[in-house]
Amino acid sequence: MQAESALLSALRHAFCVNPFFSSALSESTRAASPPSGILVGLSGGLDSSLLLRLLCDLRDSGDLDVTLRAIHVNHGLQAAAGEWQSHCESICAEWGVALQVCNVDCSVRGASATSGVTELPQVSEDAARRARYLAFEEALGAREWLILGHHQDDQLETLLLRLARGAGADGLAGMPAARVLGVGVLIRPWLEFPRLVLEQVARERKLVSIEDPSNRNTQYDRNFLRKQVLPLVESRWPQYRQSWGKSQALLHESFELNAELAEIDLQACQIKGMGRLRISELAVLSSRRRRNLLRHWLLRLGCSLPSWKLLSRLDVETCAVVDQSALWHCGTYSLYRYKGQLVAVLEDKFKPQSVSGACLTAAEAGFIELPNNGKLVLSSEGDMSGMIASLHVRYRQGGERLSLPGRPSKSLKKLFNEEGVSPWLRDRLPLVFFRGELIWVAGFGASESAVAKTAASSDCGLACVTFSWESPALELGL
Repeated sequence: MQAESALLSALRHAFCVNPFFSSALSESTRAASPPSGILVGLSGGLDSSLLLRLLCDLRDSGDLDVTLRAIHVNHGLQAAAGEWQSHCESICAEWGVALQVCNVDCSVRGASATSGVTELPQVSEDAARRARYLAFEEALGAREWLILGHHQDDQLETLLLRLARGAGADGLAGMPAARVLGVGVLIRPWLEFPRLVLEQVARERKLVSIEDPSNRNTQYDRNFLRKQVLPLVESRWPQYRQSWGKSQALLHESFELNAELAEIDLQACQIKGMGRLRISELAVLSSRRRRNLLRHWLLRLGCSLPSWKLLSRLDVETCAVVDQSALWHCGTYSLYRYKGQLVAVLEDKFKPQSVSGACLTAAEAGFIELPNNGKLVLSSEGDMSGMIASLHVRYRQGGERLSLPGRPSKSLKKLFNEEGVSPWLRDRLPLVFFRGELIWVAGFGASESAVAKTAASSDCGLACVTFSWESPALELGL
């Protein structure tokens, strides 16, 4: 019973948001405690089943007074996946817990719940994890906590896996005890307990659980560590869990110190009120501090971290020529050096697509949807229906010219340069044509010809209409 009491005590401490957990959360998240509800990640295995059972005990004793529910992610990549789901449904029904089942497709070969694939491909281990956590995030309600049954052995396996991949202090520090996940929080209350403790309590409870047969397959890196490497380590160094755990704690402390230093540097380099960095301030820092700041800044923006190779390039190239523009593609986002600043911009599915004719029927309602590029808002004092069929919206192709009121005709390229239009916007600014004539450009306004015709109220079909562009949020900010 001593082991069970220790596990229950860890759960109670988690709900009290003790310093071990709250240090990993933001002030706003801590202020929102206690949680609005508890969501348990339930695979049907020993760890998650025991976690749910003990939480049910706390609920039944009155120590847990928020809604308790569970989520089972069915990857659909093994023949027994349906049986695992049925097991989870059975124990949840028995214990009085609402269960949400999410079916995901995470195989790189496109396997699904009905594909008949009997074993998870090695190359899709990370894909399965990403799909699982995405399902968790989508299922979480506001201020709800997702609780997972990860333990010390999981933590140390993660340490070796990340060491093999060349991770830094943040990666080697292991899985955090608590972190923000979507609109909720992820909590791992049992990271200080070896799996032997969980197994002991499960035996005493006569807990029925299932085991994934792929856990015996040592072709998977984690299973290889669990079945072959760590038993050998334990035979030589029986206390390795304690010593390695201490090393991870020190690495976590080092990571937090690096984050504190990066925050100091961020305050010095950041453009006030924006997410941009001053390159002149970046250039003053040593390479170590610059890389540390770039990692911290990108994480604060919600970006995935670049590879070590790309990060080293950024360290060298960002400050090489301060007054010249440059671009680095980083997957889901890009970094621009522009006007002495470093800017992070979201990469999306935008491709220049012309909109005209029948596609403009929504314009009568006062707007034109631009695929993956916001919308064009129209307002008029008169009837626009007569002119809509003659409108054509497209993007810069080269050679376009615009005559603004009181100014000579200039190419759009020259106008963009003169007005300092951001490079990530230049190909996204919608251009409005009426009967083949360019009459309006986002950010610049109507052409001199369009203004004159509207003022003269000539019978050209051009109603007294004004345009405005509601652009998507591209630049990432803090």
